[in-house]
Amino acid sequence: MKRTFVLSLISLVSGLASSNVVSAEERKTIYMTVWRGCEEACQGFHAYVEANKLPVDIVLRNVDRDKTKLPLFLEEAKQLNPDLVVTWGTSVSKAMIGSIDDYGIETKLGDIPTLFMIVADPVGAGIIIDPQQSGRKTVTGIRNRIEEEVQIRAMREYFPVSRIGVVYSSAELNSALNTEKLRTLEEKMQFRTVVETYELGDDDKPLPNQFEQKMKTLAEKGVDVVYVGSSSYNLSHRDEFTQAALKHNLPVASAYDSMVTESDALISVSNKYYRVANWQPIKPRKFFSKVSNLVNYPLQSFKVIPLPSTWMLRDKCLYILPFNCFVLRSSSMLTRSRS
Repeated sequence: MKRTFVLSLISLVSGLASSNVVSAEERKTIYMTVWRGCEEACQGFHAYVEANKLPVDIVLRNVDRDKTKLPLFLEEAKQLNPDLVVTWGTSVSKAMIGSIDDYGIETKLGDIPTLFMIVADPVGAGIIIDPQQSGRKTVTGIRNRIEEEVQIRAMREYFPVSRIGVVYSSAELNSALNTEKLRTLEEKMQFRTVVETYELGDDDKPLPNQFEQKMKTLAEKGVDVVYVGSSSYNLSHRDEFTQAALKHNLPVASAYDSMVTESDALISVSNKYYRVANWQPIKPRKFFSKVSNLVNYPLQSFKVIPLPSTWMLRDKCLYILPFNCFVLRSSSMLTRSRS
């Protein structure tokens, strides 16, 4: 995925084998580091490689939310010197690639091509220079995020939004960046961001049993909706999170479709993680000659190829257009009164 959102993971992987007929001597190695196990995006990546019989061996490493493992994986990747490194998530990508401030157009991995995915704000994280190009010789990525402005407009199709509640862990850089993004939109879109952060333990992980109190506080502050833009912790605890919100009659909007399809959030405008790494429409042959250079030459800056998005509502899945479709999980969510 080389674009900040650059090309597509699929095109990049396909480019590792510019032909379906490749000898055993020409097999390529991909070193893949993930934040919380081989979830949907990781599975989609593997599925694409297998379905297309690409001559690729994937070395998978799971950080399992333990940042102390990242330096070890970085050193291992350097020693293995794979044909491509794939990173999943903001923390993993920044640790493996390094920031522009520290490394400029270079990376921690030297001349090893690197492809990031599932990074909420790669510009804010210092991984790339702007949403259209990485600005770094060996870095590319795929954009899976739907902009917060779109998320807010979608919410407003169903209820007024003047106060947006956010709950997150300050240990998650992606969450902090996402919250700052919301704040930059406040004046333009006429809303206020109300923030609550989890109390953390010595291990920098949120202490248990905080959802109830956080939602109670947000309800008392009169938020119209609780938004989960980027938070591995909230996603992993989606049932407890959404149920606590419902208890206080707060609708949950999320950039994660699984918070709607597998839990009790109300609305999501999102790209399914599986499709991020297994996006069949993006494998045009015209890219192959360019992408194949990833193995032997510095990466070039590709234009953004946006992923198709879906608009999820509880028990319904609509394509993002038209916006005037009206389906609600519970009409009572929209008629609550403030005391």
